[in-house]
Amino acid sequence: MRVYVEYAGFLNVRNIQKNPVIEIPEGSTISDLYLRLGIHELDHGGLQSFINRDAAWKSSKLKENDRVTIVSIVTGG
Repeated sequence: MRVYVEYAGFLNVRNIQKNPVIEIPEGSTISDLYLRLGIHELDHGGLQSFINRDAAWKSSKLKENDRVTIVSIVTGG
């Protein structure tokens, strides 16, 4: 299935820069998408994802033609 991916913040994912359309298997989750993009599990804590502008969990299931935005969370003072 096909999903469209974009990101904001300091995240640098070359796969998204080259092609924002990602093919993943039916039933995939946000966590599966992270793996497909080469985002290591240790980096998941610093990310927030949105599916079609709605906040999503790592366990959120993706559907055909979803639009996923991945945002790196910035903290500090």
